[in-house]
Amino acid sequence: MKQYISIHTGICALLLLTAPLMAGETETATEKIDIQDAERLAVVCDFGAGDLIITTADIPEAAILEVTYDPRRFDYDIEFYTRGEVGHLIMESSTRKSSRLRNADNEWRLTLSTRYPLELELDIGACDAEIDLGGLPLTRLSLDVGAASGEIDFSKPNPRRLKEIKMDIGASSVEVTNLGNANFEFLSFSGGAASTSLDFLGAIKSSCEASLDIGLGSAKFILPEGLAVRIRTDGDGWFSNVDFHNRDIEEVRDDVYETPDFDDADIRLTIDLDIGMGSADFYWE
Repeated sequence: MKQYISIHTGICALLLLTAPLMAGETETATEKIDIQDAERLAVVCDFGAGDLIITTADIPEAAILEVTYDPRRFDYDIEFYTRGEVGHLIMESSTRKSSRLRNADNEWRLTLSTRYPLELELDIGACDAEIDLGGLPLTRLSLDVGAASGEIDFSKPNPRRLKEIKMDIGASSVEVTNLGNANFEFLSFSGGAASTSLDFLGAIKSSCEASLDIGLGSAKFILPEGLAVRIRTDGDGWFSNVDFHNRDIEEVRDDVYETPDFDDADIRLTIDLDIGMGSADFYWE
């Protein structure tokens, strides 16, 4: 049975929120999305422009959203419905096509609950982002980042096994930290004309794999000292290069590199690296 719930400036009913036009004013709204009868969550957040701040907390609600925005330029919509045991939360911020305003305000502060297993999809446009997914019981994660800048952090371990992370980074400057805490099985990363830093520090408890595809940009990868690692590359090309720093790693066959303890280790990280016209630097900490 499919149930719908909707919130409009704090009033519960079918949720579809569209900001009224009030020229010359900045408005603030706080929305609390109740979990209803759901046991798991599927969350989609589509944020176009502005400032996006995501944190986590042990709260009974599925999420709490605080929005400060200029209604002359921005709209936002929220929908929540249940299908079986899954609560589906869809949030979107959009820019009015008719607007010619500059430097308009649009800030989201989103708090996600750590109580419920969830699949999370984030589609981020031209914004400044501060995202901390620490402690979320994530089972799947998709990140599509456009012309954004900021940090994505896993400050605390994920209590669930995260099946897959998909990261597609465009013309952005993004730093991803403490990926070891994500507890992922497989990571797929694609970087376009981006300057990206990914660190795999944190509590890696099980073997995992990563596929790293770099287009026109540069990427810095930080690996934890003591973790057994194999890196398979497509070799240095005319317009690409790979460098390893401050760690003993040997080429065991053409374009395949391993740390000395790889064969005997219980926990391993295996990386497949593909570079177009970019560069990759690996550091150990």
